Amino acid sequence: MTSERQTPERANRDRQRAERATEDGTTEARPMGDRPARETARKTVRVLCVDEDGPPSALSDDDDVSVSSVSTATAAREFLATDERVDCVVSEYDLPDDDGLGLLESVRNHYPDLPFVLFTGSGSEAVASEAIGMGATDYLPKGTCGDHLRNRVGRAVATASVETESGISVDRLRELTNAFPDVAFVIDENGQYLEVMTGPDTQDLRTIEQERLVGTHLHDAFPESQADRFLGLVRKTLETGGVETTEYQTETASGERWFEGRIAPLGGTIDGREAVVWVARDVTDRRNNERRLAESRDALTRLNRINGLIHSIVQSLVGSATREEIERTVCEELANSEFYEFAWTGGPWVKDERMHPDVVVGTERSDLERLVAATSARPDEENSFARVVREGESVVVRDAAESEILSEREREIMLDMEIPSAVLVPLTYGNTNHGILGISGACTGAYSDRELTALETLGEIVAFAINAVKNRNLLLSDTTVELEFRVEGSNSGFARLSTELDCKFSLEGVVAVAEDRLLEYVAVEGASASTVLNRLDDIATVEQSRVVSEDDTESLLELHTPESGVNQLVEAGTVVESAVAEDGVARYVVEASSDVNVRNVVDTFRTTYPDAELVSKHEADRPVDTSQGLRQRLGEDLTDKQRTALQAAYFAGYYEYPRESTGEDVAESLDISSPTLHQHLRAAQRKLVGTFLDS
Repeated sequence: MTSERQTPERANRDRQRAERATEDGTTEARPMGDRPARETARKTVRVLCVDEDGPPSALSDDDDVSVSSVSTATAAREFLATDERVDCVVSEYDLPDDDGLGLLESVRNHYPDLPFVLFTGSGSEAVASEAIGMGATDYLPKGTCGDHLRNRVGRAVATASVETESGISVDRLRELTNAFPDVAFVIDENGQYLEVMTGPDTQDLRTIEQERLVGTHLHDAFPESQADRFLGLVRKTLETGGVETTEYQTETASGERWFEGRIAPLGGTIDGREAVVWVARDVTDRRNNERRLAESRDALTRLNRINGLIHSIVQSLVGSATREEIERTVCEELANSEFYEFAWTGGPWVKDERMHPDVVVGTERSDLERLVAATSARPDEENSFARVVREGESVVVRDAAESEILSEREREIMLDMEIPSAVLVPLTYGNTNHGILGISGACTGAYSDRELTALETLGEIVAFAINAVKNRNLLLSDTTVELEFRVEGSNSGFARLSTELDCKFSLEGVVAVAEDRLLEYVAVEGASASTVLNRLDDIATVEQSRVVSEDDTESLLELHTPESGVNQLVEAGTVVESAVAEDGVARYVVEASSDVNVRNVVDTFRTTYPDAELVSKHEADRPVDTSQGLRQRLGEDLTDKQRTALQAAYFAGYYEYPRESTGEDVAESLDISSPTLHQHLRAAQRKLVGTFLDS
């Protein structure tokens, strides 16, 4: 059922369709291959201007716009009743025989879908509000820019075309758009925007103002290659009837964003051209999450492979006989890997002396020496090397061109050597630094926190291996270096206490309980244990103490002194032969391997006693100790009864776990009492252990 007032509008619409088909040479069923290019497919918009002053200059006739002009509302009604096609009415509010609202009411009664723009110089906000309420497509004051009016007219015509030609309500599309946080477009087969629909939460996702986008083309909004690809997707969708999907990046009000475009046929023709609905969903967060996940996977893969490399290096270190062999193995493995360009090691920093690289693999030694010279020439200044020297911390340069930690001289040389990134790792075991491991990365951005942790662990392992080799060389060497230090009482707590209490302190032995925990056993002569314990609080280096034994002449104390001179000498890789504090002076005698860096030992010792004096240094021959000689000394120390008790207990399984014979069983076999057996065993065991430790 239709009313009489709908008949003229329908007839006018049918006439317009026929005219457009004739003008544009288009039919609703045109094959895709025969579609004209967008330049020839545009239709001329026919505008009826109702204004006593004539049409505005912005609507002058050209290829896109054809203007018919009348001066009264009556003349406008008569024109619309003719066979002339009208795509949009642009009317002044103040007309000689009526006002614009009266004309709008007539147009809406007979032509409800015909766009109507009130373009007036005599309106008001009340008029604008009433006009929009009566169904005006748009309202603009006459002071508006001409291009703005032209765009508004084009948008009004395009929107009406979508609704009237396709049979799909734009308002319905907008309702659907408001139901999800996406932007939707209606685009014809030639790439022209016919409508833009945005939800309430999508303002930041707009690329161009909606008023400016409608009537433009894909090539106006995107670069040519991208627009060509999008137009191809539009036409493919119309050919197949299916849904095409694409992802693209574009600039929006909130910056660069990524969108997933889903393109589906609209299901009708507009001005004889087919169209699609393009829904653009913001997928920036999803892509960022995917990128971060991919980067995390790549970083984890890299870290796992680096950990495998470090494990291989550690395995290769087993059995290394010298420090040079250890360092060369590490540098070769790192430099030959896919992750690093070259590697080098340098000895520990010695005050007032410039460091020189020891082992260099993967680059020219002369180039590296130039860099190290610039880096270590002034360690008191701010540069990458200074932090490793002063603070014992690793230094990471992820981008040599941008890093703020580098001095300008360092940066200049690194860029000249084409070093994109680098790391310096201290070779530290306990409190002793054995030097530096330097590594050049293969690219910028290397050395994540977890990778740095792995390399620092490698540095600790290398330092441990160097320390172990030093100790082994010291044990096996026929020649050692003996050093004697002297510390005055004003600097040594024990030396000062020896004067105040008129006593003597002697180091009996040292036990390494853990990497950072050393127990010292100190004998005291001339003062009671309780008197000494009461005064130990005056010695800052003593953290814990207890009395092991005490008699009328001597007592033995167990002390934990992390910062003591003995601890520093042990950390420096020496063996403390003796340490005695008496008459206000402390003397230390240590033994080191023949290849020891004496300067490093002195500097390490002076971290506790800055004024310590190196009294003497000389080489000493160490007698060769054979197993036969050791057994001979043990045999001379044990009495016959002690040897008999020890042998019987051993062969009877007394030392097995669980015991195969008890003490009572062994005593009964020897026909002695159990207390006598245990007395002989304790004496024999003490002699055995003492001989072993003394050796």
